[in-house]
Amino acid sequence: MLENNHKTIGVFVTRAHEEYQDLLCRAISRRAYELGYNTAIFSNFESYGELDYDVAESNIANIIKYEDFDGIILLPDTMLVKDYKSKILKNIGKYSNCPVVSVRQGIDEYHNVLIEDDNVLDDIIQHFINQHKFTKLNFLTGPKENPVSIQRLNTYKRILSEHDIPIEEDRIYYGDFWKRSASRAVEKWLADPEKYPEAIICANDYMAIAVCNALAERGIMVPRDIAISGCDNIETTKDFSPPITTVGMPVADMGKEAVDKIYRQHMGMSQENTSYLKFVTYIRESCGCEMSKDAEEVFKRRNHIIKELEEKDETISNNAYMSIDLTGVTMLEDLNNRLSSYTYLNSGFSSFYMCLYMDWDQYKSDEEYGIDFCDREASMEVGIKNGQWLQKVQFEARELLPSIYLDCEPQTFYFNILHHREKCYGYTAISFKQYQAYKSSYQGWLTNVCNALENIRIHSELNRLVYKLEDISIKDALTGLYNRRSLHTLGQKYLEQSIRDKTDMMVFSADMDNLKYINDIYGHAGGDIALKAVAKALVNASEDDEICMRLGGDEFSVIGVEYDLEKMNQFLKKFDDSIQRFNKELTYDFKISISFGWSITKANKDTTLEECLSVADKKMYIQKYEKKRRSLGEKI
Repeated sequence: MLENNHKTIGVFVTRAHEEYQDLLCRAISRRAYELGYNTAIFSNFESYGELDYDVAESNIANIIKYEDFDGIILLPDTMLVKDYKSKILKNIGKYSNCPVVSVRQGIDEYHNVLIEDDNVLDDIIQHFINQHKFTKLNFLTGPKENPVSIQRLNTYKRILSEHDIPIEEDRIYYGDFWKRSASRAVEKWLADPEKYPEAIICANDYMAIAVCNALAERGIMVPRDIAISGCDNIETTKDFSPPITTVGMPVADMGKEAVDKIYRQHMGMSQENTSYLKFVTYIRESCGCEMSKDAEEVFKRRNHIIKELEEKDETISNNAYMSIDLTGVTMLEDLNNRLSSYTYLNSGFSSFYMCLYMDWDQYKSDEEYGIDFCDREASMEVGIKNGQWLQKVQFEARELLPSIYLDCEPQTFYFNILHHREKCYGYTAISFKQYQAYKSSYQGWLTNVCNALENIRIHSELNRLVYKLEDISIKDALTGLYNRRSLHTLGQKYLEQSIRDKTDMMVFSADMDNLKYINDIYGHAGGDIALKAVAKALVNASEDDEICMRLGGDEFSVIGVEYDLEKMNQFLKKFDDSIQRFNKELTYDFKISISFGWSITKANKDTTLEECLSVADKKMYIQKYEKKRRSLGEKI
């Protein structure tokens, strides 16, 4: 795995481009580099309900050999793809022997880096009560069964109890940690004058921003009419109007500590199984406090936002054009060439690899855990490193990337599965010049590539079906030889080739003398054996792309080019030897008898295939007549 003489830490995450995941992965990569580790980040995207898509996305967990990891970091609270977490844990339990660290969500059998969620909202709630003298505090939490929801709700109840503020269930609303529940919570509370809040405490920032918007739609201003707070300190909280009072995780410290725990384990250093880090509280304007503003910082933030909006508009346009352009791609080589320009849509990348399994266009994935993609051969179809195109190369999939293209220093790669719904084709790996993840547009970019691969697969499958149908239409089902239909297609091509190259063309005609006898005495099964033996003899005698045909019944023909008398005699001898070998083996109670004729013609523009066949047929019938005449003479 990433064989560049450095140990490799595997990181498992969903939606690596999201703010929290991005910051955490950056911190992990930076610390890993400092300590001499490679970082392989395996990420996926959720489908919002499409099972086949989730099955394929979760298979990113199956593309690696877990025994090759030197450390594993899990971000289980981000793993929203169905079965992703369970597949990883099963593979770790079955194959892994390295240190495993879980971040944000405790797993008993592994090391953990956790946040003190039991008191994450202490400072904010205390601030509302002590600084602003609020007593009507409503709480918008997450789903009832979610551990984070439970912890943050318990904090709310505990502090209210400490201040002798009654806990009223109607002031609590169970949301979804997303924006959809905010409007319903606001509507419920505003409908009841008794529950009209002085402040709304939200269990995360997304809900806090949505609550501000829902209140604004109803003409209620924050913080003038109702104070708001959030949790998690996402970037948007700084730029929202008003800026949101919130609590932030020390994300960089969490990533650093996760790598350090692996390093300490490798070095044999003693440490606690679980490390606890503290939240940081950010008091801003949404709670009613004045916030000191740095004019230069505000200017930088504004310009940064404008730049991001412009980049998003450009990305949407570029991805749309890419989708249109790749729609007509039917050949893999064409796709590989076109990616030379589209890869650069992923700004800041330093290297990119597209790796396909050797049977990618034939493989259909299974939902079972037992898929071992890493045991297969892979081909690096596209490789771009520091602006240079790399030569295509095959390698063992368990290596993830060809070792010849890896740097000597520690590296960080983001891996994503390539698939169309449930069909898995391979994976991509991308690295960046700076410590960063790919943008949110990468999902759309990958989807365009996957759709193009599916178009290529379908085109290839259709071609295979067409060739198969064509083969069936010109092949004899019993013997596998060409049938009469091929006589006037392939035979005519050979005649034209002979005329063009000014070579002699050979036509051989053969007819079984005793097929009716064999069928009558030994049944059609015996007749089929005899016919297949003749076909085998013709194939054995042909060594130079001759066309061997069964024209029907017991009639056979062979057409060849560049023939002379010596080559014809060699053909006849090999054919006769095969027939006599069959007759001498005594495997069956019957023997085969063949009458044949042949012609060698120096073809010209006036030569017809029928003429050549006619000469061979006449010789065959003369031989057949002579056999019958001798047979009658012997009887007399």
